[in-house]
Formats: sequence, structure tokens, C-alpha cells
Amino acid sequence: MPKSNAVLLPGNVRPVKYALTLTPDLAAFTFRGEETVDIEVLEPTSEIVLNASELAIQTAEVSQGRARPVAAERISLDVVAETATLRFGMALKPGQAKLRLAFSGVLGDNLMGFYRAPYQGPDGQTRHMAATQFEASHARLAFPCWDEPALKARFEVTLVVPSGLAAISNMPVVEEREVSPSMKSVRFAESPVMSTYLLAFVVGDLSHIEQRAEGGTLVRVWARHGKEEQGRFALETAVRLLSYYNGYFGIPFPLEKLDHIAIPDFAAGAMENWGAITYRETALLVDPQHSAAATRQRVAEVVAHEMAHMWFGDLVTMQWWNDLWLNESFASWMGAKAVDNLFPDWRMWTQFVNDDTVHALGLDGLASSHPIEVEVKSPEEVEQIFDAISYSKGASLIRMLEQFLGAETFRTGLRQYLSAHTYGNARTVDLWEAMARASGQPVGEIMSTWTRQMGYPILEARVQRRPGQAEVHVAQHRFLYGHILRDEQDGSLWQVPVSVTAHGAPASPATLMKEREAMLSVNAQPDEWLKLNPGQFAFYRTNYEPVEWARLREAVATGQLAASDRLGLQDDCYALVRAGYLPATEFLALVTAYRNESDASVWRDLAANLGDLDTLVSREPSRAAFQRFARDLFRPAAQRMGWEARPGEGHLEALLRSTVLSQAGHYGDVEALRTAQAYFQRYAKDSAAVRPDIRGVVFGLAAKGGDDSTYEKLWELERKADLQEEKLRLLLALARFSQPELLRDTLVRSLSSDVLVQDTVNLVGAVAANNAGREPAWEFVKSNWQEFERRYGRGGFALTRLASITRGFASQDALADVERFWAAHPTPAADLAIKQSLEQIRLNIAWLERNRNDLARWSRT
Repeated sequence: MPKSNAVLLPGNVRPVKYALTLTPDLAAFTFRGEETVDIEVLEPTSEIVLNASELAIQTAEVSQGRARPVAAERISLDVVAETATLRFGMALKPGQAKLRLAFSGVLGDNLMGFYRAPYQGPDGQTRHMAATQFEASHARLAFPCWDEPALKARFEVTLVVPSGLAAISNMPVVEEREVSPSMKSVRFAESPVMSTYLLAFVVGDLSHIEQRAEGGTLVRVWARHGKEEQGRFALETAVRLLSYYNGYFGIPFPLEKLDHIAIPDFAAGAMENWGAITYRETALLVDPQHSAAATRQRVAEVVAHEMAHMWFGDLVTMQWWNDLWLNESFASWMGAKAVDNLFPDWRMWTQFVNDDTVHALGLDGLASSHPIEVEVKSPEEVEQIFDAISYSKGASLIRMLEQFLGAETFRTGLRQYLSAHTYGNARTVDLWEAMARASGQPVGEIMSTWTRQMGYPILEARVQRRPGQAEVHVAQHRFLYGHILRDEQDGSLWQVPVSVTAHGAPASPATLMKEREAMLSVNAQPDEWLKLNPGQFAFYRTNYEPVEWARLREAVATGQLAASDRLGLQDDCYALVRAGYLPATEFLALVTAYRNESDASVWRDLAANLGDLDTLVSREPSRAAFQRFARDLFRPAAQRMGWEARPGEGHLEALLRSTVLSQAGHYGDVEALRTAQAYFQRYAKDSAAVRPDIRGVVFGLAAKGGDDSTYEKLWELERKADLQEEKLRLLLALARFSQPELLRDTLVRSLSSDVLVQDTVNLVGAVAANNAGREPAWEFVKSNWQEFERRYGRGGFALTRLASITRGFASQDALADVERFWAAHPTPAADLAIKQSLEQIRLNIAWLERNRNDLARWSRT
């Protein structure tokens, strides 16, 4: 719990059950509501304080026992605290009571609370559905409530909606009746006890497909009428996942049904509402003719992540947002584990290193990171920790702990934790205690060094060799990108599971490194390579002596390292270069060893690091030489893959082709750009003539080398496209043009009705990621900040991404400009992202000062 109770509601009244009726008006974009809340009065009080935001409360009354209801003498709303205080002319006695409220609100367009989601109907006209997004503290936008995760209650929801529309909530429908010739009342079964942020309701012209899972649970996928069949892959995957999770957790899914609902305009990727998971269409729907392999994987991953929440987050909920990671990290790790079980040929654990471990290491190397267990006191602070620390770092630590304890021991501890806290709330310490009981290890002592302090260690390896054996002396200290600014030692110390492998030798058993230094031994010949952290299971970076880097470079070139190790090696090297531990030329030398690389995840991470380097040198004389270097790296891989799939190719080949072709074109390969233009012309005549797996590449490279006519054609195709996945591919391509005037036009359209609210920030961010669009994007955000703040100012992924678009700047003038803007426009829900962006700019400036001359010399060789 937070140290200060300023943001928490008084503890004198608790909700027990909400009977909630809502009537949305999809023409006027308003809603009316009535609720009767069974409450427990814990101590005498003459007022009740609960959460409410942007609601008008018309009436409030309370009754106890057989006494007549007493109306509130005064209803006062605190806009800042987001509370409603109901004052009564009598003192309520401890015991049971009923609170009745009538209220109204607006179906807004900012994707929070109870809001409207626009979409284009089959007739080309704009239509709307109503949907909810309550995490973290937005249920209070839909109805007065006790909007804290620990204040669980039961819910009985009734929706009064137009007769031709579907109504969905967490529980099955128990009654549907006509209330007027054009309206119906839909009442849902009473829910188990749950937190307010997990409640959901959706109203719209929706249809579904369904299937019974093992054990009898009804699984359904809902989508806009006519698109329901695009949910077939998600439905089949969800049914398989449910069987896997029921078995793994040892606790069957407790609800009668599990709905997956595609929303046309949705803030996050998805939301784990218990029994009624909501998604962006691109995270749930797969069109067999027009969806790419990457989309199928994303759908499987998101469905797996959200379904894992049915246990982690819904059945057992964190006590307070300090422990958000208990929800998100476990869902991220468990999602990867489940998808790996269903689709083993996707090599999910190598992808996990790329998608989660690397991502988390990048953010947590900043001085402006935060601990996994972080104190939060306000809604703004809660919104900021939905980031790579709460998702990806925690997931990486769970993977590390499972590897250290053993898979079966870990699962035993997990089951004990879930069983002990079913339908309740838990804290991080509860999980560690369950793991300690199952393993006999001091898990809390070990893991608190990872969750209660931010950052992670770098292990400096010094090797002494003799015939047949090597002794590795390792020393740990905190890794910080800020090392390039100053060489200050941080006193942090971690308990690190360390192991080492060598050519022809198995990995050594993990040893727990509790002190600053440790010694490891491994069987190794004098001239052969060795590597710490085999499999990249542990959350740290490694630096080696120059001779050891050279041996590892040769091991990469000759294919002697596993894919996860090849990925981790170059990522560590680039991070060390970024932090000033190594010169940039060390990374460039290592990169040459990857010319014959065949793994999609390795190429993807390598491309990301080279892309970051490309951004850094984008205004430098050495950029032309760097682009030639990158082009020469990606061109052979692109030529090996070609543009068309070969017989027998699998999922990973499709991902690899997209990466290497895109990168070859990005760095100016003439053949790739020319071929992309030819494919684009073919697509413009017949979309079926270009396979979905390469459409994103085709669109992006056509834009990169395109003119005004290409630009207008992309917008035309985007307007005509019906599949949201295809629309998004075309939108993001519009951010790839080189002409600033076209990029500025795209930015203007990003805030128009041409672009969904959910996609605006992605489009602006894509323009900012384009070296030609970085300054125009920032100027556009500053000029239109009032609208951006209106849409996204309450927080969430969109706001933090928006605050991060300046990370590519690398000059003192840009730094001063960004600092001035945020000083003049305080944005509490993005404070952390702003600090991180400013830190990144300072790091960029320092890095160029350190490496500019070396890169200039390298470019002349």
C-alpha cells in the first residue's frame, strides 16, 4: 500500500455488491445510470466518500434495515481527487446498508471509462459502439464506485440498449426482455467478487462465433457484424490455451463463459476484463487471405497474455498498484510459455529475449527507470508504470527464477500462491513465500534485490586459462547508460544466478553470486571461446576482455553459438558501446560476423540496434559510410530470402524475410526499392497479387522512394481497406516518405477523422522515427498539444509514447527546446516518460561527442 493514504478512500465503508443499470445513447453520446450498492459500514459515519469522475450525480439515498431511506443533504464532487462525498443528516450505524444512486455521463472519444468507438459500416457511413476501458482507475468515469483493486465486490449488471444491438458483460445473460418497441433490457448473472477495473460492458452491432472448451466453458469471439469469421484463429487458439492453463495452474477457469471482443477503437492492445476480454481488432482478428504471419503470432500472443490474466490479476489481484507487475509480468511470461507450447516451431523463447529481455534491459539501464515494486500514490503515477519494467523486466526475472529453481518446483510454488489467494488480493511477498516453501530457497532474499531496487548488473569477466580449463573471475556493478556521462560507481548489489559455457562444453550449473565478485570454472581449451549467461536466462549484461570478444566474434561467424546467445551477445555489445564501455568500432566489428545469420529474432534485434545507430549519426558526415555498411550487411540476406516464399517455408522464414527486405530498402538498396515499387503497382491493381507477409515492406519502401502520386495512392488505398490490419500497414507507410511536406500533411491528417484515435500516436511516432520527420513531428505535437492533452492527458500507453518521440534528438538546442516545452506544459501522467526522454537526449549528445572522431576515421577506411 502507498505510504500516504491521501489518494485512498476512507476505510469506514466497503462495497459488497453493485446492482448497476446503464442506458447508453449512441446518438447523443451520453448514458444514464442507476445503482444500488450493498455496503458494509465499518464505523459510525454521516458521510460516504467514493470515486466519481466526469459524472453528474442526480440523487443519492441510503437505508439501513427497515428504516426509511434517507436522501443525501449534499452531494459534492472533488474534480482533483476524483471523489464524490455524500453527506447525510444522520449517522449510519456499523452494519449492512444500501446506497442508491442515479447519475449520468458522456460517452467520450478518449478511449477511457465508458466511451464511444467509431467505425465504418458496410454502407460507408460512420457508426458507433459503446465499450469500456477501466484499468487503472477509470471505472469511476462510468459509475460511482470504490475504484481500488483491493475493494472487491460482486456485480450484477443490466444494460438497456437498442433492440437490434448486442450487449456483452463479464457474465452470461440471464434475462433479456423488451422495455419498449425499440429498446431491450439485458441482465447478466451476478459475478464473483472482483475489482472494479475488471468490469466491462460492450454495446454494438456485433456477431460472434463460439466453441466449447474442454471442461465445458463457452468460448466466444465477437466482432463487428460480418467480421466474426475473422475470429476463427483466435477462437481455436483460445480453446487450446484454456486447456493448457487449466492444467498448468491446477485451478479450472471459474466462469461459465469467456468472451473475446474486438473493438474498432481501443486504447491498449487488449484488456483482461474477467470473462469479457476486449481487444483492438488487430490483436484479435485474422483474415486468412489478407493477414500476415506476424499478425497470427501477435493474436496468439495477446490472447495468451490476456487469458493468463484470468488467473494472474482477475482470480488473484494485486493488493495495490505497487505490485502491478504481479499481473503484467506473469501474464507476459506465461503468455510466451503457453504460445511456445502451442506453436513450438515459432521458437518463442528466442523471441522472448528479443521482445522482453532486451526491451527491459534498455529501459532499466536509464537512471530515470523505476523499481518493479514502486510506490504509487495517485492515478497519474499508476498510469506511468505500465511500461517495460512492469511487463518485460518482471517477465524476464520470472523466467530467470524458474530456470534457477527448476520448472516443476516453480510451478508448485505458483499453484500454492494462487490457491492461497483465490478471489482475494496479494502482494509480492506472498509470492516469494510460496516459492520459498516449495523450493527451500531464500527466494524473498534473492528476488528482493531485483524487484525493490531499479537497474541491473553488468558482469565484468576476466579469464585465466590453462590446458583444459578456464577460470572466470566476474565482478558486478550497476549498468548505466549514464556511464558515458560520468564514471560513478553505484552501490547496488544483486544476487545473480551466474553460469558459463564454452565451445564443446555444457553450461555450468547456475551459482548464486551474492557478493561483488565470484569465480567460475569451465572446461575450455586455451584458444576457444567461452560465454557467460548461456541461453540469456539471467537479467544482466556481460563485458569481456578484447581477446574474448574476438573469440566470440569468430564463434558467431562459424555458427557455434545458439540463437539466443548470438542475440544477447550483440545486444550486450551495443549497450556497452552506448554506455561508453566500448568504442563504437567494437560493435561494428562484431556485426560483420552476422553476415550469414539465419535466425529471425537475431536479425530483428540487430536491425533495431543498427537503426538506433543510424538515428544517432543521421546528421553526421559518417552517415553515408554507415549506410553503406548496413546495406552491405542486409543485402545478401535479402537476396537469399527473395520476395516470394519457397515451398516448405515456415512461420519464422516469413518473419525473417520481412525484416531483411525492409532493412535492405531502408539503407538504400536499389534493387529492394525498385522491386518494392513494382510490387506496389501490382497491389494497386489487385491486392491479392501481393502476399500479406510482404505488404508492409512493399508499402513502406514504396513510400520511401515515392512521390506525391504514391502518397495520394496510399491514402486512397487506406480509405478503401476494410481490414484494420491492412489500414494500419498503409498508415504506417505514410510515415516513411522523405519529403517533409508530405510528412507534415500526414501529421495534420493524424488528428482528423481519417485516423482512429487509437492510431494517431502510433502514426505520429512513426513520423518521428523517420529521420526526415523527427523535427516536424515534434513541432506538430507542440502546436497541437491542447488536442493531444484532451485526448490522452489522463495517461496510458498513448501519452507515454507521445512523450517519448523526442528520444532521437541529439543536440543541445533540441534538449533546451524539449525542456522548455515540458516545463511550460506540466503533464503529471507522463512525468516519468518525459524524464526518460530528456535523459536519452543527454546520452545521445554525450555519445556523439565521445564517438564522432572514431566514426569519422572508420568511415574513411
